[in-house]
Amino acid sequence: MKKIEFYTYSENIEHLAAFDKEYELKIYYRPPTNNKNLKRKPMSDRICRFCGKNSTETSFKTRTHIISELFGRNLGISDHECDTCNNFFSTFESDMANFLGLNRTINALGLQTPPNFLSGDRAIKAKRNTFNGYNGIEIKAIKDGAIQKKEKGNIEFTVINNPYTPISIFKCLLKIALTIIPDEEVSKYSHCLKFIMQDEYATNFAHHAKQIHIGVLDFNVLVPKIFIFKKRDFESKLPTHWIKLYFQNSYIQYYLPYYEDDNILLVGEELSTPLCPPLIRSATQPIGTAKKLEKIDLSSYEKTKGEPKKLNLTFDANLLDEGDNSDGFNSDEIVSIFITKDSGLLDDFEK
Repeated sequence: MKKIEFYTYSENIEHLAAFDKEYELKIYYRPPTNNKNLKRKPMSDRICRFCGKNSTETSFKTRTHIISELFGRNLGISDHECDTCNNFFSTFESDMANFLGLNRTINALGLQTPPNFLSGDRAIKAKRNTFNGYNGIEIKAIKDGAIQKKEKGNIEFTVINNPYTPISIFKCLLKIALTIIPDEEVSKYSHCLKFIMQDEYATNFAHHAKQIHIGVLDFNVLVPKIFIFKKRDFESKLPTHWIKLYFQNSYIQYYLPYYEDDNILLVGEELSTPLCPPLIRSATQPIGTAKKLEKIDLSSYEKTKGEPKKLNLTFDANLLDEGDNSDGFNSDEIVSIFITKDSGLLDDFEK
């Protein structure tokens, strides 16, 4: 088996060394990009991890994804999720789509068909479009003034996210991890399963839902992928499994609470373990530092109310001065933006 080498950014090597003292990488899951050699359990051998029913008690007709395609197109299919549970989890995925928001549309460009997006206040719309024969994303202002030119080469607009229930995002993340870990580990997370399926132990899990971290990468991953780490010292008070989910240009880091053999982290008690910086497959050592890692709170059962997110885009303003302006284009009145990954559009623009 070919050994896989990972780096982190040059300025985060010490952070990785500190994390490595506590945890070792056990699973690197990258979904297949084709189903040519996809091997699945016979229907008669399937047992749902989430409800515990076998094929005589429930059905397994749906091709359920291990990592939701909300995080990027992939062909990773689960053999241990029944149709009933898959339907149940679909409510979490609706919330996840709203949580990811406009970024899911923009970062799908070039990797899959970008989904349409409409902001919560119906002021911004984004969809796949073409311009001068090039494919891209058009972000359009439905309401006057939704997109503003702040200064030369800088555009700013505020996107109001569609509402979502934060605890559903947390449950969705836990479900993905519990789909990937080995069979012998699943039974030791009975509290997690009961929390996801019946909302048991909700008060205890609310604290852990506040320990989620999300960061941004300097690149886009082709398919979503998962790293699962396991602690080296089983007597420590640290959670047994840490998870890193990579998707598009972002990553989410979280842990699975209440492993059967863990010393329980008390409510209100903070973790003292270092976080794992981004892991990157690269031919050479990447230079620089990881971008800001944000801690988010996913403990609430109340739907969010139009969270605003300010976005900035920069461009070479000189191109507007050099281009053909025979149609009277006014760069101070921006009603739509076209984003493409095809540099040929700029070549045409400069002709």
